[in-house]
Amino acid sequence: HQHGWMWLAASDEAPVREQVWNEMTDEILLRQEAKRMGITVSNDEILDILLQDPPQFLRQQFIDTSNGRFNRERYLEVVTNPDIVAQIVNPQVAADFKKMLIRLEDYIRLEKLQSVMRTSVASATGIIDPTYMERRFALDNATVDVDFIQVGTQSVPDAKVSVSEQEISDYYSKYQTSYKQKPVRRLKYVLLPMVPSQADSQKVQKRLERLNMALAIAQTPGPRDTVFENLSSEFGGQINDFKHVQDIAPQKMAILAGMQPREVVGPIGQPTGGVSFLRLDAKRSGVNELVKASHILIAIKPNENKDSAKAEAQKIFNEVKNGGNFAELAKKYSADKSNAPKGGDLGFFGKGAMVKPFEEAAMGAAVGSIVGPVETQFGFHIINVTDKKSDEIKFTELSLVPIISQGTKNTIFRQAQMIKEQGKGLPIDTIAARMKVQAQPTAFFRRATAVLGLRSLTNFAFDNDLNAYSEPVELKGSGVIVAQVTDSRIAGIKPLVDVKEDIKTRLMQGKKLDMVKAQAEELFKKVSGLDSLKKIKGMDSTVNVQTAAALHDNGSVPGAGLDMSFTGNIFVAQPGKIVGPVRCERGYYVFQVTKRNDVDMKGFAAQRASLLQNERNKAQGASFFRWKNELRDRSDIEDNRSKFFRE
Repeated sequence: HQHGWMWLAASDEAPVREQVWNEMTDEILLRQEAKRMGITVSNDEILDILLQDPPQFLRQQFIDTSNGRFNRERYLEVVTNPDIVAQIVNPQVAADFKKMLIRLEDYIRLEKLQSVMRTSVASATGIIDPTYMERRFALDNATVDVDFIQVGTQSVPDAKVSVSEQEISDYYSKYQTSYKQKPVRRLKYVLLPMVPSQADSQKVQKRLERLNMALAIAQTPGPRDTVFENLSSEFGGQINDFKHVQDIAPQKMAILAGMQPREVVGPIGQPTGGVSFLRLDAKRSGVNELVKASHILIAIKPNENKDSAKAEAQKIFNEVKNGGNFAELAKKYSADKSNAPKGGDLGFFGKGAMVKPFEEAAMGAAVGSIVGPVETQFGFHIINVTDKKSDEIKFTELSLVPIISQGTKNTIFRQAQMIKEQGKGLPIDTIAARMKVQAQPTAFFRRATAVLGLRSLTNFAFDNDLNAYSEPVELKGSGVIVAQVTDSRIAGIKPLVDVKEDIKTRLMQGKKLDMVKAQAEELFKKVSGLDSLKKIKGMDSTVNVQTAAALHDNGSVPGAGLDMSFTGNIFVAQPGKIVGPVRCERGYYVFQVTKRNDVDMKGFAAQRASLLQNERNKAQGASFFRWKNELRDRSDIEDNRSKFFRE
């Protein structure tokens, strides 16, 4: 099926700018580093890709609809002589096609350059030991069932544990190299909420009183409709053209469903404040039908005859027709992974949302029908039509909600400017206390981070000295911010003050484990002679024996939380033997593996090559990602966006 494009609202421009900025700077840095390393991509390499292995989106434009195959001869004819497009369509399309080819050439060059750089940078990490992969496969696919008793540290209150300053200092001295950091900054800021003033609220209240009075006087439907029409036009009511009923908010639809055409209902309280009035303008059915369907897609594999894909689709179709579970078959066989986990469910869709053959088959079938195999450019589809709807409603909504006036905004910005002016030479906490507001700290952040979502604040923090105040800046949807630089750290080891709480927490947890050790040892004495851990319940009903089935060695144990040490111990334990007490991250454990489900290693032999390649790709990708971040960190990038864009 086809996916539509979503237009971005103005409020979404900042994250888009951030993404584009990152992509542009990454590209510049990549090209500079490739030049320094003497890595180039020749024109012949670009030509080879264009002629021998063109990108999928370009191939798609030359698919022969009669057989679903790529028409290479036609493609080569057009790509090597773009002027031919002018003869087929028109000169403008030919000119656009030429421009697209130029952009495509640059894109391919960059992709190829990135691929070569990735291989060069990550060559050492691409060496994967096959023996390691075999053990990894066995561990990743094996599962165990286990009974266990957790003697956790949650029973020990913090008040019973003390950690001295000397202990914290000694730990820091011993492990400080594990607390490395990049250059970071921290701000404290005051947020002045952007909320309507009393005058703004009174303006809305007067409108509400006027509308209520006019509707009360016009008691019959006709005059009420006229009153609503006039005041809706004056107050900015919104006309909602025909919408399918399932696309209307349920709370709103519950009211509209009981209304007659041209009936006016209100005031209706809104969860976000204010009230609204609704008028049902019209109802209709049968004009724009929506279909709800699920599908199973059998794709045509590269270098495969499409008849084999069709035969496979026909086989699955027959299985469904003979009572097979459609959802389970979709999960198992469908090539459309965007919905296969949901049983192939596509939800409701109307005309134009799907490719033509799929649309015609789904819309032409009755509810409950299974149709197919239907051929499209994506392969062969088996379609299960589960519902159809065509009820639509047209309505007008008049919302009376206090809106922040420009005068109110100006007042808030003036207050923010006063904070900046009064703050010179003073901590922001002092100014905040005078104004009876709270100053909030940010976490430490790096240059690459848009702190609070505002790139201008990040630039301010790194371009100014300690105690400097920022200009007021609006945080969309929240208010106006004034910030002060309160902390600055250079690259190196984090100072003790920054990691003190983390170290204290670690030391407290260690001491809590020491405190519950005796309890765990006593428990183990009770169960060590039993053949089943669960029999402890007959000896001591207060003991909680938990059971976890089909565990993987990933640290996740229902009832115990995330504890990699615990699952690591489980997977090396002998089945049937009661083990303990084992000290782990979240407590001591006594456990018994009741069943071990080892993987059939024949599967590894069949997947060895692909598993090694996947692991190699992941290792190289992670290495290349780290290299790019380090390259960005040590580069001198001047960011002047805040001079041209308001956030």
